[in-house]
Amino acid sequence: MKKIITFFTLLLTLQLAYPCTTAIVSGKYTVDGRPLMLKNRDRSDSDNVLVTSKEGKYTYTAVVPLSDKANRAVMYGQNEAGLVVMNSTSYNLEQKTDNPLKKGNIMRWALERCATVDDFEAMIAELKYFDYGSNYGVMDAQGHAAYFECGHLGYKKYDVDDPAVAPHGYLVRSNFGHSGDIKEGKGFARYNKAVEILEQAYQQKNISWRTLINMTRCLQHGMTGVDLYDQMPDNEASELIVNFIDYIPRYSTMSAYVAQGVKPGEDPSLTIGWTCIALPLTTTVIPIWHTASNILPQCMQRNAEGQSTLVNWSNILKSYIWPWPYADGQNYIQLSHLINKQNTGLLQQTLEIEKDIVKRAEELMKKFRSKNKIDEQKLQQYYQWTDSYIAKHYPRLIESHNLQP
Repeated sequence: MKKIITFFTLLLTLQLAYPCTTAIVSGKYTVDGRPLMLKNRDRSDSDNVLVTSKEGKYTYTAVVPLSDKANRAVMYGQNEAGLVVMNSTSYNLEQKTDNPLKKGNIMRWALERCATVDDFEAMIAELKYFDYGSNYGVMDAQGHAAYFECGHLGYKKYDVDDPAVAPHGYLVRSNFGHSGDIKEGKGFARYNKAVEILEQAYQQKNISWRTLINMTRCLQHGMTGVDLYDQMPDNEASELIVNFIDYIPRYSTMSAYVAQGVKPGEDPSLTIGWTCIALPLTTTVIPIWHTASNILPQCMQRNAEGQSTLVNWSNILKSYIWPWPYADGQNYIQLSHLINKQNTGLLQQTLEIEKDIVKRAEELMKKFRSKNKIDEQKLQQYYQWTDSYIAKHYPRLIESHNLQP
């Protein structure tokens, strides 16, 4: 582990543009035998919204930018066959060509057309080359998962079940491909921390979906080793401004998604997307199942004003952590507003609100798995409760910090 971190420390580069942190884990190495996939989405120019589609061979549920009124620029999602897809930009695989394809299109096509990892590979093999560098993570209902590093020269596959590339059953990608020139990549601090977290969980035989969602809220730096919990202020009124660059969560983090797949033989619809529709530091995770009747929480979809209610509330809280309106202000946080010893920090309060959502979800998940199918009536009741619960607690949280809705 130390050798990995030392190696990438030498290759640290300035973080620009739209970095993401991703990971996939083989079901052979998780606590329940189901594969996992993480997408921590960083993008500063658009919020997110949850949508469904019936346009292709397979129906799907996905997250798209709120600004995409056509709902076609898929950032990550899952379909009725149990296929899950996500990506991270890979700066060391880029070289402009005349290929008109876009990242969102490929992920949308995958959800519309593909049921397996092999289907996805067949699809991109026909494309031959790409206008950008991208690490696609793909997982299916047969328990297969892999990265496809795609660039102007084609693609290279990294199977998470291949001990030659994933000896401990996990793979991580930030903003570089292992098939490209490492010196041209970005995101090494985040890569280091993600590898460190997964390696520790591997050694403890304790890799679960919680391992990955907790990663999106990690306050330890992958290069410097700084742990912001060691600097925790006494209370919310304490004035402590800290540098907040190159942590896995960041100002530009717009959402997070942990897909928990199924075991071979389980109904593909039991694939779960544990989703923070906005910044994970201020947004509760809500589990998403894709159903034939498109049952979803209202607070994560477009409302009458074309906005996502939960995203709007989370962004109000985000402005309390980053209170400075100028560009450089994104590099610093008011730490006491995030965490403090009186447990009134927004991350601490978000996690407290989240407890009941997750507890009820896991009870529901257990019932679904026992019958190997989703009870849509019970799921609808759960989402109605979730919407009501969110609508009760978030305005209270905003008001308790004297913030303007």
